[in-house]
Amino acid sequence: MFFLDNISQIKNLDKGQMLASIEALADQCHEAWKDLTGVSVPRAYSQVKNIVVAGMGGSALGAHIVKALYTGGMKISLEIVDDYHLPAYVNKDTLVVLSSYSGSTEETLSCLAEAKKVGAKILVMTAGKDLAKFKKDKKLPGYLFAPHFNPCNSPRMGLGYSLFGLLILFGKIGFIKFGEFEAQKAIKVIEKYNRALGVYKKMTENRAKQLAEKMQNKIPFYFSSSHLAGNIHTAANQLNENAKVFAAWALLPEINHHLMEGLLFPSAIKKDLVLVFFESVVDESKIRKRFILTREVAKKRGVEAISYMLQEKTQLGQSFELLVLGSYASFYLAMIYGIDPTPIPMVDWFKKNM
Repeated sequence: MFFLDNISQIKNLDKGQMLASIEALADQCHEAWKDLTGVSVPRAYSQVKNIVVAGMGGSALGAHIVKALYTGGMKISLEIVDDYHLPAYVNKDTLVVLSSYSGSTEETLSCLAEAKKVGAKILVMTAGKDLAKFKKDKKLPGYLFAPHFNPCNSPRMGLGYSLFGLLILFGKIGFIKFGEFEAQKAIKVIEKYNRALGVYKKMTENRAKQLAEKMQNKIPFYFSSSHLAGNIHTAANQLNENAKVFAAWALLPEINHHLMEGLLFPSAIKKDLVLVFFESVVDESKIRKRFILTREVAKKRGVEAISYMLQEKTQLGQSFELLVLGSYASFYLAMIYGIDPTPIPMVDWFKKNM
C-alpha cells in the first residue's frame, strides 16, 4: 500500500505537479484579487434580470459553488448551462458569463454565438485562445487570467482563478456581498486547511489522508446540505478526474424521498459503497436530524457511512474548508492507487475523436 506520509514517494508519483497546484490555491486567490482590484464592470450589468453561466467540467465548478452559496440571497436567478445551447429566455436583459479555462471549449463557444445573436450582456472568464481574443477585440469585462500558480494546468485545480474571479466580479456588480473582508477571510481559511491537510501533516492528524484511506477500493458517494452543493459537486468531479474513481453526490433533504430505498440491491453494494456525509453546525435543526436518521438507514442496510463534521462556523468558511479537503482527499486517493492524478487520458481521447 502507498504510504501517505512518504513525501519522496508522493513527489515521484506526482509528475504532473498537482500537489503544487493544490498548495497554491491561496496564491491563486491572492492573484485574482490583485488582478481584479482595479477592474470595473459597466453599470448596465447590474440591471440584468437573470444570469446564465456557460461552462463545462472544471471551468464550471466555481459557478456551481457560487450558486449554492449565494442563490438564497440573490435577488435574480442564476442558471448554469453545461451544454451547447442557452435557455430560450436569454435576451438583452440577461448576463451571460462565458467560463472556459482553455478558451476553446466548443460548448461554451456555441453559447457565445447564441449570446451575441440575442444581444445578451457578456462577461468572460478565461486563460486564453478564442475567448481571450473575443474579450480583447470587443473590450468586454471579465477576467483574462494567467495561471501562474496552477503548475498542473488543470481547470479543476485552478479554482482560485475561476471561483475567486467570479466572486469578485459578482461582488463588484452588486449581485452578492463579496469584498476585501470576505476575500481575506476565505484566503485565511485556505491557508489554515493547507496546513492541517497538507502532505507534511501525518496520517494520524490528517483528516484528508484518513478520508482517502477510507475510500480506498470503494465507490464514494458524497452528501451535504444545499449550501455546499457546489463543493460536493466539485469534490466528486476531482475524485473522477484525479483518482480515476467512480464517484457521485446528492443533497439532503432530497435523498430522503427516494435514494435511501436504493441501498438494498445489488448485494455487492454493502461492500462496494461508502457514503460520506459532510455535516455542518450552520445547518438548520431539521437538516441535522435528517443527517442522523440517514446514517441510521445506511447502518440498517449494512452500508458504510462516514460523518465528516466541518469545523468552520460560516457558510463561506465551510465552502473553502471543503474545497481544500476535497482537493487533498482526491489527490491522496490517487496516491494510494499509485497513479499520477493530473493526466486525463479518457477525456483527452474523447476530445480528439469528436
